[in-house]
Amino acid sequence: MNIRLSYYGWMVTRNLVKVNQLHLGDSPKTDLLLDLYTGLFAPYEDSSLHNFMLDEGLIELSDESASRGEILLRYQRNPFEHLEKIIFEITTCCNFNCDHCYNAQVPRLTELNPKILRDAVDNFICMGIRRFDFVGGEVSLYGDGWLELVEHIRSYSDDIGISLYTNGWWLEQAKFKAAGQLFADTQAYLAELKRRGVSHVVFSLDGPNDLHDVSRHRPGLYQKILRGLAQVKKVGLAPRVSLLIRAEWSNEEVESFLAEPASIIYDFDPHTPTYERALRLSLDPTNAISSFIDVGNGAGDDRIQFPILDTRDHPLYCRNFYRLSPSLTVKANGELATCRLSQAGEGYGNLHQQSLVETLNQFDEAFIYKLHVNRELEIYLPLVDRSLFGSAFTHLCSLRAIITMLARKMHEQSISFEDALAIQRINREVAVLTGHFPLKEKE
Repeated sequence: MNIRLSYYGWMVTRNLVKVNQLHLGDSPKTDLLLDLYTGLFAPYEDSSLHNFMLDEGLIELSDESASRGEILLRYQRNPFEHLEKIIFEITTCCNFNCDHCYNAQVPRLTELNPKILRDAVDNFICMGIRRFDFVGGEVSLYGDGWLELVEHIRSYSDDIGISLYTNGWWLEQAKFKAAGQLFADTQAYLAELKRRGVSHVVFSLDGPNDLHDVSRHRPGLYQKILRGLAQVKKVGLAPRVSLLIRAEWSNEEVESFLAEPASIIYDFDPHTPTYERALRLSLDPTNAISSFIDVGNGAGDDRIQFPILDTRDHPLYCRNFYRLSPSLTVKANGELATCRLSQAGEGYGNLHQQSLVETLNQFDEAFIYKLHVNRELEIYLPLVDRSLFGSAFTHLCSLRAIITMLARKMHEQSISFEDALAIQRINREVAVLTGHFPLKEKE
């Protein structure tokens, strides 16, 4: 048998090389990592070094029949090569019920085991990850121990980006409880966020002014958030936004929407052209811009763009299921997920059942990895029950998510393509999660 770098080991070694912390002669472990990074593989020895590194998940056994070309190709196709940030979905609980929420029907739960998240952080840091986002639900209200995890991340370095995503419920409040503590006012809360290690506060906006307030069912919230951006900056944190874009908006409407918060975030001169302000915001990766997707509370959207056809004009597979860019999510149920729509991105492994390193090293063995990399979603397309989901979707990702969940459930339950009753049942299970049941078919 031979040994080669695992997916995790390749990422760790690449990071050590990048930061100039891997030098020949430093240690036998260092020498072996460099040898495998440059020479691809080596003979396995029943030694304490090889066995220790196998236990650590840095290396893995490889059959001697595997050629250099095959091993090199495996290194070059590392699923995490373009991974830049980790999203911790600490909780799915939320105090809002927004019109677009794509996780509206998922079970409500909060991660209560901080140790598995701390252990995961240690591994992600070793892989070179320097950005972490904390989301929900509303993590600022329902997250358990998330600020302690922030402190753990910050202990590694001051240059790591740590973002809190929030709906802004706490803005302009007095004597409120957040992150498990009681705060006198907004300024006190922001000061605590900074003290613990948060670097960015990201407010969600679903549209300009009244559109946002209607979507969030909170009159006046949009203006509170604009004022909140300035408050965040005042205490020395970086204000940012997560913007929801709808397909029916014109380019001018999108530019105007982006430009308003950009003016506050980046201190633009009032005479700066709208498109320049919008461009600055859109190019900053610490902001987030996403499309409206008709899953969850948005499942009833009737603006049809992608009809379900027997012959697709658009590819159904998504590269993010096998070549992650830019993020990987650790969900509140412990699942690692590539996609955050309902449960579509789950199926790679759960931190409550196996270690992060084990999951990463077996990533390409997951059913949904193969489903997308082998372009097999079209096989399951005819099984989608149009009486439940309708005949068209506003966003193609909605259909991708539905097919992915349908296929994975069939695989996990060993359901054959001929078992019509079981397929009907699974369609209904997926439709409940995506918010399409008991909706009537779209016209």
